[in-house]
Amino acid sequence: MMYTPGKLDAVMDSDFDLGYLPLPKRTLFADDVKQKLDEDEDSGLGMDEVTALVPSSDIDGTISSMMQSLLERPFAKFSTPSSIARTRPNKRTELSTETADGLDQKRRKLSSVRTFPQRSLSFGDQPSEHQDDIKAVVSRMVEESDLTGDGSQTCSLPTIPGKHPDLKSVTNQTVVDVISGKYDEAVGSVLIVDCRYPYEYEGGHVPGAINAHRAEDVQDILARHQSMRTEAGSKRHIVIFYCEFSSERGPRMCRNVRKADRDLNKDNYPFLNFPELYVMHNGFKAFYETHQNLCEPRGYTPMLHKDYAEDLRHFRSRSKSWSGGAKRRVFGQRLF
Repeated sequence: MMYTPGKLDAVMDSDFDLGYLPLPKRTLFADDVKQKLDEDEDSGLGMDEVTALVPSSDIDGTISSMMQSLLERPFAKFSTPSSIARTRPNKRTELSTETADGLDQKRRKLSSVRTFPQRSLSFGDQPSEHQDDIKAVVSRMVEESDLTGDGSQTCSLPTIPGKHPDLKSVTNQTVVDVISGKYDEAVGSVLIVDCRYPYEYEGGHVPGAINAHRAEDVQDILARHQSMRTEAGSKRHIVIFYCEFSSERGPRMCRNVRKADRDLNKDNYPFLNFPELYVMHNGFKAFYETHQNLCEPRGYTPMLHKDYAEDLRHFRSRSKSWSGGAKRRVFGQRLF
């Protein structure tokens, strides 16, 4: 049965029992906001809502207002009044009731349990005077290219721009001068290291040179520093490295000795057991071409000699792990 506004007015004037009417949910409207329902303009579906809510705390008044609104607009929806809406408990509010003493007690307990890793001694932890000395040495080594590795003095041998900017290079003539005693006033002991493979070394090498091509030879070289210091006295003790062309094996051994020396004296930077390391420019091949009469024995065996192909494979495989796999490609090159 449909109730028009006129019929609803008649119902309100009669003793009609409203208990049988369904009460759909709708938004509450203020009593003073009355909106006439025009049958031509509003069919009861999709009607415009009035947004004024009834701010009342009286339950009976709320129900009466709902009845009045129902009679005026039977198809509108009801919503729960804000005054009786259920609120969700706020956890932050509950936590805020905790006393300040309790929080302080928790903090002290956590700080007593928590452990922090200890920082190792580094450059920044050195005494300020020592830091100033290190900075002065580093600054000097940057500005002057002819200083020894510890920055304490200039190199005892004349150097040239070589294939490796990070290393000190000398000519093979300078090596001959060292052997002949030209630098005896400055150099008290010298170690010449041939970094080629044994079959190359045995075929001919710089007089007085030792053969060292393995990773473990680095420590053997470092172990000589004390005897060399004793022999040199107040003079310099130096080390000269070379290989066939001084392109790979000689420079690599030189760098590894310097790195091991730095690690050994990391607490006394920039001190070094061997502050003067050199690489003979262009290697033994160039030395043999200009000073063949000085070689021991008088000969030159290339690394790629066809008679030593098996030896080359053997030594290459052993040195692969030490060089990190960065060995030069020799396959397809001519053996002579």
